[in-house]
Amino acid sequence: MIAGRRGGLVLLAVVALLPVSCALQSPLPSNAYLRQPLPVPTLPPPPPPAPLPAPPHDTTPTAEPPEAPPPRPAEDRPEAVEPTRPAPSPSPASPPAVLPFPRPAEEPLRLEEVLESVAAAFPLLYAVELERTIAAGQRLAAEGQFDPVLRLRSAEQGGTFSSSRLLASIEQTSPYGGMSTFAAWRWGQGNFPIYYGDRKTGEGGEWQAGVIVPLLQNRAIDPRRARLRAAQIAENLAEPTIRRARLDFFRAAAQAYWSWQVAGAQYRIAEELLRLAVDRQQVFDEQFRAGKIAEAPVALNRRLVASRREALLAAERLVQQSALRLSLFLRDEQGQPVVPPSHWLDPNFLQTPFPLPRAEGLAADVQLALRQRPELIRFQLEKQRRSLEWQLANNQLLPNLNLVLQGAQDVGAAKKTLSGTGPFATDRTTGEVGAVLEFPLPFRNARGQALTAQAQLAQLLAQERYARDEITVQVQDAVSELLLTWQRLQQAQEEQRQAERVLQIETVRFREGRISLVELNLQEIAAAEAKTKVAVILGSYFNAVANYLAVLGVDQPRGPLLSQVLSPPR
Repeated sequence: MIAGRRGGLVLLAVVALLPVSCALQSPLPSNAYLRQPLPVPTLPPPPPPAPLPAPPHDTTPTAEPPEAPPPRPAEDRPEAVEPTRPAPSPSPASPPAVLPFPRPAEEPLRLEEVLESVAAAFPLLYAVELERTIAAGQRLAAEGQFDPVLRLRSAEQGGTFSSSRLLASIEQTSPYGGMSTFAAWRWGQGNFPIYYGDRKTGEGGEWQAGVIVPLLQNRAIDPRRARLRAAQIAENLAEPTIRRARLDFFRAAAQAYWSWQVAGAQYRIAEELLRLAVDRQQVFDEQFRAGKIAEAPVALNRRLVASRREALLAAERLVQQSALRLSLFLRDEQGQPVVPPSHWLDPNFLQTPFPLPRAEGLAADVQLALRQRPELIRFQLEKQRRSLEWQLANNQLLPNLNLVLQGAQDVGAAKKTLSGTGPFATDRTTGEVGAVLEFPLPFRNARGQALTAQAQLAQLLAQERYARDEITVQVQDAVSELLLTWQRLQQAQEEQRQAERVLQIETVRFREGRISLVELNLQEIAAAEAKTKVAVILGSYFNAVANYLAVLGVDQPRGPLLSQVLSPPR
């Protein structure tokens, strides 16, 4: 008995080690696995915030005429370190790299650089891209349902029926047809009551193997396979979620960029308006000292200088505000925000070409948006998930009928023992075929799940129909916005030309003494307002272009539409 027990323990140890290698190999196909999850980056400690651009020099007129016009928008402080900015991606398949800094100071900041920075280092986009890793983990967890399961059990009984029992088993659930297989080794020696005679084995134990085959319920689909398929769908759902976020962030970054350019243009307009008053003050001061004019026009012009200087400060505030907002999208290689200095503004922004949109391509644009928009791709995947839930609910309506096939073989000598009811001997070889039938009579749980899944699928179809209609309307609205903004820009430029022409005429008349300073001031303000209107509408046009691309579902930082329409040609 002792020798048999030791032999059984050795076999038990061997059997316990065998499933370990089996557990390292999943029964799923090789293409069912995911790529390795992305490593979690280690974020550096945040540096101190970047300094704001310094305010312009004081341009308040004095008794002596100023020697130079007011300065351009504020530059960085001398002690500030020049910021850095990210670079384009070498290929669409890999994450974009980050460009080293410093960049050429004489070159204006381009929109492509901002969008590449968003793709490379924008924190919210990175957070959304982690949906891939989350979905990969969920799918890996779903695959774990098909891992082999090892069970070990031992029992020692004393008293009249003194016996020892050992059991080692391994079970494997298959993703094919809902089948599951099992294998086991058991060892039982000692005295057993007759009603537990099957516990006795040969001295070498008994090997068992079998298979369970579902015939009705769980044959086409079962909860394990449904969870794995749902995890695969969730992995696919991560991509349209990321694309939707990219579209939104690229649109927001483009609009922040153009708002910054508009603010810079407004500053230059306010600066030019102030320069006119400062230059005129120089002439007035000389004429007043010579006694050629009264004090009233001198004081009036000084009031204009103060008023326009205040407007210049307000424009400077707008530049700083828009630069700070843009810094959320423009980041360096450490992922820290970069406040763009004023010398990165485009001095020729008002001369940026603005192509006429193609209204005749509206039908093609609608079809393009219906193909590319991630919302519709998401609806397709959601329908697959709802259909999967409906199939699983219908599966629960079937009776649970399983076919069980099992065989056993004793190993070693089989000794007769005297139990409490008489002698018996162990069976050397056994085979067993059986069936298990189980089902709830009303099927209320399954019928309720099927009804819920069917209603949710119909609900999703209605939502998809509305989404298609909404995308069509969004494309039409984006094209309308582009066309009418382009027409407004044409009229605003014509207004600017006429206002500047009137200002030229009125300036000559003022020098001839035919009109007063009040009348000239009105024309200067009208010309500045017309120029400001052009800047604002031009910014609105490019914002409309950014919205148009987002509506179409274009999310590539270096697409042909971006290089031809969004970015000013150099």
